Amino acid sequence: MKKLKKLFAVMLSLIMVLAMGITSFAATPGNDGKYGTADDRGTITVTGIEKSATVTAYKVIEAKYDNNGGSFSGYNSLYTSVISNNRVQADLELTREELNKLADAVNANTTKTAISMAYANGSWTATVEPGTYLVLVTNAETNIYNPMVVSVYYTNTDGTTNNLHEGNLVIAEGGATAKVSGQPKVDKVITSGNGTDKGNSANVGDTVSYKVSVNPVPNYNGTNPKLNVVDTLDKGLQYTDESLNVVVKGANTDGTDKALVAGTDYTFTPSTNGGKTVLTVDFVVGGKYTLNAYAGKVVEITYNATLTSDATLNDNANVNDVTLNYTRDSKTEGNDETDNDKTYTYTFDIDGNATGTTGIINKKGDKATDTEGLNGATFALYKENQLKEGELTGNPFKTATSETQGTAKGQLHFTGLAAGTYYLQETAAPRGYSVNTTIFKVVIDATYYQTGDTLPQDKEVGMLKSWTVKVGEGINATGDALKEVANFTVDNEGKMTRAENGGMDIQNTSISSLPSTGGIGTTIFTIVGCGIMIAAAGLFFASRRKENR
Repeated sequence: MKKLKKLFAVMLSLIMVLAMGITSFAATPGNDGKYGTADDRGTITVTGIEKSATVTAYKVIEAKYDNNGGSFSGYNSLYTSVISNNRVQADLELTREELNKLADAVNANTTKTAISMAYANGSWTATVEPGTYLVLVTNAETNIYNPMVVSVYYTNTDGTTNNLHEGNLVIAEGGATAKVSGQPKVDKVITSGNGTDKGNSANVGDTVSYKVSVNPVPNYNGTNPKLNVVDTLDKGLQYTDESLNVVVKGANTDGTDKALVAGTDYTFTPSTNGGKTVLTVDFVVGGKYTLNAYAGKVVEITYNATLTSDATLNDNANVNDVTLNYTRDSKTEGNDETDNDKTYTYTFDIDGNATGTTGIINKKGDKATDTEGLNGATFALYKENQLKEGELTGNPFKTATSETQGTAKGQLHFTGLAAGTYYLQETAAPRGYSVNTTIFKVVIDATYYQTGDTLPQDKEVGMLKSWTVKVGEGINATGDALKEVANFTVDNEGKMTRAENGGMDIQNTSISSLPSTGGIGTTIFTIVGCGIMIAAAGLFFASRRKENR
């Protein structure tokens, strides 16, 4: 009988050992055999993650127990600034913003406990206490994975989660499929001036500000890392020295952007190629990749450039072309990829002979010989904010003298203009003519292809779609009342066409000369009068001499 009891005890021990051996794959009520106590455990599972990665879970909501762990009493959030206490459920959903904020908070927590998840048959699993866990993937190279949340939580035996009581509880286990952020992409936008974020216009001399984003930042642990940005500016764009700034968005513990240090976190190399400026920002410094700590985040590069007199005009864009060079796998050599983006900056001219815009503003006189145009009149062009109480103030933005353009006389050529409103006034007339004091309103308008547009062949978002010039008389003329004198449209082949509506003629009036014909009486009286005055003066001085004698 004693032998049977010993055998029975050994069998029970084996059963207990075997039962404990499968707890990592199934929910268990712990040693007390009851759900709802602190020794309960369950399994979290995530799929869709490459085998070479490292997958780690961090508790963000914990289960609470009364009586020293003897009775489940609810949940407690460990990160109340992001998630509340009662959001423990299988299908807990957080927005992308909440997930990123939670991941930042977890990474900043120096007291957190990391739970390593194990890979087997395409799944990553871990046995955990009831609660909600943030799952982060690191050391993955071919993909960047979004943060995930999974939960092990209590339910009633009927599946409900209301009025949970010990003795009527079971554990529901959580699972998630990883979402891939994808390969790194580069995005470039214009952050200054008028227009869109991909296309704008500027005056020659204006500063144009750019922002380049790399998203997401990859993680490299091999010996062949590659991540650099090569930004090429057209000849008409000159980089502004010392304007480059590089940050990682939201990487500081307080959620602010972290500034990266040149020479330590990246190298910056400006150069020229065929007259174009090339800016290279490389995140491999001395053979070492510097951004692993920011994997999954966004790197942002900002800088300024000046539009110069070398800028191309009208439908010929000044292009800013950026290329991201990276590797899909730093553990192998030559597994490289690229991504590209562009922005387009335009500047316009009026009556430029080479552009075919002649005839927009025509200077003419009132003489019969002036019908073809009048050269030699000087005009000043002012910006919109220089018109104050009906008068133009300050120095003019640009000046021009009417001259022959091609075969057309009396043309005003203004170049390097952004889209916008300007005011024009004559400041000096040709000899023999009076100045025309009228203030003329000039409006240049431009439209660009935008995201969502049906793009013609060879057109891209940001490219110029069309532009118009309108001129109106008088400072009170409204935009709608302006006489449209030219309309330029870029067609699918890039050809610029003009709708003829007649130009604006600015008239000068000739100054009448003094009469050269008529009676001679006036001349005779003038001569006689002058003679009498001379004789009187002579007699006066003669009489003075006699008195002195």
